[in-house]
Amino acid sequence: MQQCVSLIVPAHNEGAHISQSLRTILSEARKAQNVRYELLVVDDGSTDETATQALALAQEGEAVRVLSFTRNFGKEAAIQAGLEHAEGDAVILLDADLQHPPELIPEMVRLWCAGLPVVHAVRTRPPERRWGADLSARLFYWLFRRMAGIDLSGQCDYKLLDREVVDAYLSWPERQRFFRGLVSWAAYPSASIPFSVPPRSSGQSRWSTLGLLRYAVTNLTSFSALPLRLVAGLGLLTLVAGSAVGLHSLFLKLSGQALDGFTTVIVLVSALGGMTLLALGIVGHYLSRIYEEIKGRPSYLIRPSRQ
Repeated sequence: MQQCVSLIVPAHNEGAHISQSLRTILSEARKAQNVRYELLVVDDGSTDETATQALALAQEGEAVRVLSFTRNFGKEAAIQAGLEHAEGDAVILLDADLQHPPELIPEMVRLWCAGLPVVHAVRTRPPERRWGADLSARLFYWLFRRMAGIDLSGQCDYKLLDREVVDAYLSWPERQRFFRGLVSWAAYPSASIPFSVPPRSSGQSRWSTLGLLRYAVTNLTSFSALPLRLVAGLGLLTLVAGSAVGLHSLFLKLSGQALDGFTTVIVLVSALGGMTLLALGIVGHYLSRIYEEIKGRPSYLIRPSRQ
């Protein structure tokens, strides 16, 4: 029986080009031999014609299915939905803006047929962006490597996963996920295909600086408890420093050398207050993640089918 590969395309407000992008993806995918395809578009709460354009392609007889969220839940939720609803023996995740070149699909499928359960598409150079965003990305990957012990440099969400890997991924109970981090953490046998990021087919990235910062913090703390351990170390260091200052002040008092004034007290109170608030903020972030997990709300909600 011919094996099936599911092409999962998360999309948010891509109506201006989604139809042409999907046709291009299907055209390139058909160049692979001895497999059939289904194309699963996950409409992440778009407010434009994204879902309508994708459904129109399905009505033309293409093997296209569309899942539409009730609102924007984010790309990680779209990936989760795509993996849960994909029916293929393998899945390929790629973006709707063609910055993940669909020309790589036949080679990814070839490597999968050769027995590799994971195929990563790896950027040889980052996409063009502001120097501040590029510096932030480099800092994130450096911190992630140091804190989690996983090197994600050059990696993106453009990957092929065998059904066994997909089932394993879906079996993990956590709700707030970092797709590329979890796939790398699982460490299945894999291959990498290098590519250069082409220009966007239209529009520009919808990630804001604040959104990227929030995304980075969430993903770093998903894979490492190092910030909590740093809080403990900071507390110990503060205790040692405070004890030293206290003993020095007591010595000056007993020797009659104590000076009037509150400079030392003010500096100590300010430093300790700042450290305490920082520690509470870090602990609070981890508590908020626990809170989100135990609520057990679904990662996404799907509208009733419009097909």
